[in-house]
Amino acid sequence: MAAFKTLTKVFEEAGYTNRRIYVDYAGPMDTVVCQWEFDSLDQYFTMERGSFTDENAQSLINTLNSNATSGYKEIYEVIQ
Repeated sequence: MAAFKTLTKVFEEAGYTNRRIYVDYAGPMDTVVCQWEFDSLDQYFTMERGSFTDENAQSLINTLNSNATSGYKEIYEVIQ
């Protein structure tokens, strides 16, 4: 959870809004879901590409990956 809280702080500084962290209440055990909003896909991809060259971001990614057994991304467009 500490790594996810750090991730949320990074996203706050990048300007992402409506950041939330969810943990499972029912269903698969030990599931964590992060949700956030951003102004455009360009903003998201620019930040994501930058994370591969930033040492602090890379350390955070390594921490998240070492504690995960699986993961995936979903990108939704808000219609209403």
